[in-house]
Amino acid sequence: MLPVNCGSHSDYQNFVVKNLHKYYPNPDSIARSTWDIIDRFWNLDLSYTDEKLKNRYSVFGPAPRTPSCMHRSYLLSLDFKVTSLTEWAAQLKINPLYAILSGFEFGDTPGVGTFYDFLNRLWDSDEDNLSPHIHPIKASVKKPSAKGAKAKPVEKISVEQLLQ
Repeated sequence: MLPVNCGSHSDYQNFVVKNLHKYYPNPDSIARSTWDIIDRFWNLDLSYTDEKLKNRYSVFGPAPRTPSCMHRSYLLSLDFKVTSLTEWAAQLKINPLYAILSGFEFGDTPGVGTFYDFLNRLWDSDEDNLSPHIHPIKASVKKPSAKGAKAKPVEKISVEQLLQ
């Protein structure tokens, strides 16, 4: 099924306020550094992601997660320095703050496969990577002719040439 647009950015902001009051009635329980991240994502409008990725979803099957929430969640994982999608999916299930800031109800968060499916749709390319799998052959280092002598540099440009 095509993703249902959960609303505008103001709907996301209302969702965050409502759930932060619910799970964190004392704002002082959240670290100052985390408030900086909350503020940054509070102002980050990703609603265009829903429209951009609409044609990348099938009309059949169960309703998918909203692309803007998936995008926001992935960016949050990078901000909180969680680089593993498996670890991030686990953190979403146990930490209400991460789920709320992503735009998901705590207890109803996406799994690892959902993130990989989203990233495939976001990438929008038949290739897996930007760089080709075939790399140029590296120049081998020639052994010096005399014992104790330095080997010739393999770089095309030496430091002396750069400084001139």
